[in-house]
This record gives sequence, structure tokens and C-alpha cells, in this order.
Amino acid sequence: MIIIINIIIISSLSSSSLSSSSSSSSSSYHHHHHHHHHHHLIIIIIIIIIIIVIIIVIIIIIIIIIIIIIIIIIIIIIIIIIVVVVVVVVVALVLVLLFSLHRIISSSIVISSSSSIIVTITNNIVMVVIVVIIIISVIIIIIIVIVIVVVLLLVVVIVIIVVIVILIVNNFNNRKTYRSAHFCSEFGCYIKSF
Repeated sequence: MIIIINIIIISSLSSSSLSSSSSSSSSSYHHHHHHHHHHHLIIIIIIIIIIIVIIIVIIIIIIIIIIIIIIIIIIIIIIIIIVVVVVVVVVALVLVLLFSLHRIISSSIVISSSSSIIVTITNNIVMVVIVVIIIISVIIIIIIVIVIVVVLLLVVVIVIIVVIVILIVNNFNNRKTYRSAHFCSEFGCYIKSF
């Protein structure tokens, strides 16, 4: 009878100890799982912050590029206006001088009462010179405008290429940094996609 009671007591004690150990292990597992989940949340928040920062940086770079392009266009427009004004003024002065010269020549020829053939020849020569000067000035203006536009396009293309190269280099450096991050091996490299 005493042996049976002893067996019952021992079995009850062992079962209680087993249940307590199992409950403690389950609670520790739950705590560990919760901690793991919390770590995942932190990583997701870090990724979101990095994405926001990258987007802001890209927007700032785009705004700076647009501002630079606008400034370059304004400067080139001012240069074109100045060049056109200068050329027009020079051509106008030359034409005025030629017309006055033409008038002096024709009047002097008329005064000296020479033959009308000389008057027509000088008139024709002066008119040809005027036309040639106008054509040359127009060609010069067109060439200057074309050169300025080509330079503007080259500058814009170079600026865009430089910015793209900088972005690619930064992206490559960021990838290298994120790859070597310590939580990469633990949580399957979430930031690796950047």
C-alpha cells in the first residue's frame, strides 16, 4: 500500500515538473518569436526611410538640373540677343554709310555732268555691295545662333550624363555597403534590391 502511494506521489511530481518545464519553454519560444518579429519591423522601417531619402535626393538633383538648364538657356538667349543687336547695328551703320556715299557719288557725278552710264554703274555697284553685306550679316547671325544652340545642347547632354554617372556610382556604392551589412545574412538581405 505504501509503495503504491509513493509511486503516485512520484508520478504526480514528475508530471507537474514536466508541465512546468514545457510551459516555460513555450513561453520562451513565444518571447523569442516576438523579438524576431520586432527585428523585422525595424528593418522594414529602415528600408522605408532609405527609399524616402533616395527619392528626395533624386528630386533635388532633378530640380538642380532643371535650374541649371534654365540658367544656361537664359544666358544663351541673352548672348543671342546681344549678338543680333550688335550685328544689326553694325549692318545699319554700314548701310547708312553706303547710302550716304552712294548719294555723294551720284550727286558729284551729276554735278560734274558726266555720262549717265557711270552713275548707273556706281549705283549698281553700291546696291550689290549693300545686298552682299546684308546676306553676309544674315549668314553670320545664323551661324552664331547655330553654334550657340549646339553648345547649349552639348552642355545639357554633358550635365545629364554626369548626373546619371554619379547616380549609378552612388547606387553601386550603396549596394556594396548594404551587402556587407551584418543583418544581411540573418534576414535574407531585404535592402539588397536597392
